[in-house]
Parts: sequence; structure tokens; C-alpha cells
Amino acid sequence: MTTKTHRKAFIWLLCLTSAYGAILTVITVMNWFGADNWWFGDLNLFLPQAIWVVPGVFLTIFYIKVNRRWVWVPLLGLAWVLGPIMGLCWPLHTSREPANSLRIRVMTWNVKYGRQDALAPFELINNIDLIKPDVVLMQDAQGLLCGLLGDYFRKWNVQSSGQYIIASRLPLSDAEVRFISFPGFKEKCLRCQMHIGTTVVTLYNVHFESPRDGLDAFKSLRQQPWYLPEAIQQLENNVYIRLFQARAIREFISQEKGPVIVAGDFNSSDASKVCITLRDAGLHDAFAEGGRGYGYTYGHYLLQHRLPWLRASWMRIDHIMISSQLQSRRSWTGTWQASAHRPVIADLLLKNP
Repeated sequence: MTTKTHRKAFIWLLCLTSAYGAILTVITVMNWFGADNWWFGDLNLFLPQAIWVVPGVFLTIFYIKVNRRWVWVPLLGLAWVLGPIMGLCWPLHTSREPANSLRIRVMTWNVKYGRQDALAPFELINNIDLIKPDVVLMQDAQGLLCGLLGDYFRKWNVQSSGQYIIASRLPLSDAEVRFISFPGFKEKCLRCQMHIGTTVVTLYNVHFESPRDGLDAFKSLRQQPWYLPEAIQQLENNVYIRLFQARAIREFISQEKGPVIVAGDFNSSDASKVCITLRDAGLHDAFAEGGRGYGYTYGHYLLQHRLPWLRASWMRIDHIMISSQLQSRRSWTGTWQASAHRPVIADLLLKNP
């Protein structure tokens, strides 16, 4: 390669690197302010964020061939994707456990399709038995208490309504259905209170609006490309409903006086306005505080028909969010076998009970 050709190749490489950096910057800014403020930001949240690694890998290979001294530039982009953009959590806190604290193990699980698979109840029970939570909050669990799961929870304290189940080894009281809907929709959540000695912890079991309609509309563009405005509108409608539901929960918890746990299937990633709204209400995410890794809970089910050997999830849309009286010491995700969602588990400390 001549000097002139080499210089031209390097200039083109710098242009491609600048474009890559601009894309990563836009994604970062959108995520910071709530990616679902923009329809393309919301659409990106439901894509595997690892796709943004691919351009960085190719750029790295080209830099090695053209100018190795600048290879750190695409490597920096790769690190940014693998870290903040993909939602890597790696807390560095080493604070000691307060002397007066109590530890609670909380588990939330959307058991979607678990009620349709004959073996799923056994998997659910085996995993609950293995993890040994103090309280389990389930969504999409209609009818499960009528079978093996009901027998398993026979000695637990159980409250249920519709798709929701709250099962606790600790006493429960004041169960009530709270509506988080607006005209045309009848969505609800399940609230109850868990008693730990003389301390009362309020639990909210939630399942926010699915993005499925909007995402399916975008899939249909392969056959109907002129359908784009309607697809965008459907995606934005789904965002609006989820945000409305999050604001309703924010209003409820503003009236609570003690520790609060909001857990369930938010259908929203940590970079969404839904999670930002709940953080603004004084909650923080148990996995972000006490988990290590990405904590993805959804996506593996979508791959099982095409790539049955690949059980990778790529979205963290199931959450345990907690008020300031609680601290997450450890959090992780569970099995892919029993449901389209992985469960989220957190060891929480109740400070100064």
C-alpha cells in the first residue's frame, strides 16, 4: 500500500470512527434522559444492545491493519458499549451490614407460559425451593394456585388477584387491588403489607403494558413499508400507557409511610422513562445496587425456536425497586427453563427496623 493510499484509508477510517462515536453518543444521551422519549430510542431498547459491538470489532480490525497506534479509539467504543450501553452493573460498595438490620430475600417472576407447559410447575417449585425466598411476587400466574403450586404454597401466607400472586413466609395483611388504568383500559396491580416483627413493608406487584403491539407493527413493515407512521404511533401508545401506569404507582407510594418494594414485569429497561419516574419517586433498583453483570431477564424465549442451543437473554425488563429504608446487598437472575422470563432475586437489608 502506497503512502497516499494509506493516508486516504486512514482518513476514511477516521470518518467511520467518528460516525460510530456519534451513534454511541446519541444512544448514551437518549438513555440518560429516557430513551423512550423518542420512538427510535424506545425501539432500540428492545434490540440486543450487543449489536453495537459489531461496528467496533470491524473498526478495531481495520485499525490494526492501517494504523495500530490508533487502535485504542475503537476499543474505547467497545468498552463503552459493553459497559454503560449494555447496562453493566458492578457495584463497588463494601459497606458493612448495619448491626440492627434484617435480611429479606425477595423474588419476582413473570411465569408467563408456565401455566401452559405441563413441566413448568415442577420447574417453578424446584427453583423456589432452591432459592428459598421470604416472599415471591408472581405475574401472569392465572390459575396456578389451583394445581401443584397451590399445594406448595399451602403453608405460606398467600394473597392473589387475577394474574398476581404474592406468597410470603412472613405475615401478610391489607391486600387490595389498585387500578393503574385510564379510560379504555382496566389494568391493575396488587398491593399488600408484609409484617417483619413490628415493621410493616408495603409490597406492590405490578405488570406494565407490553410493547408487543408496537414491536409487531414494526415487524409488519417487511410486507407493508408504508405502515411506518402507524407503527410509530402504536409504539408510542405503548410507551404512554406504561408511563401512565408508572406515574400511578408513584402517586400510590408517595402516600406510604414505611419501606416500599415495587416488583414485577415493568416491560421497560433501566434507561426508560418508566424506571426514571420510579427513581424520581425515591426508589432505587435492587440489581443496579447489588447485582453484578447485566441482569437480563427476557429474550431467551424468542430464540428457542431458531437457536435452541442459545439461552441468552438481552433485556432487563423485570425489576425489584426499593425505597431508601432498604438496601440491596446482593441481586441476581435465575433460570430460563420455567418461563419466558427469568426471575429476579434480591437479598435486601431492612435498615433500623
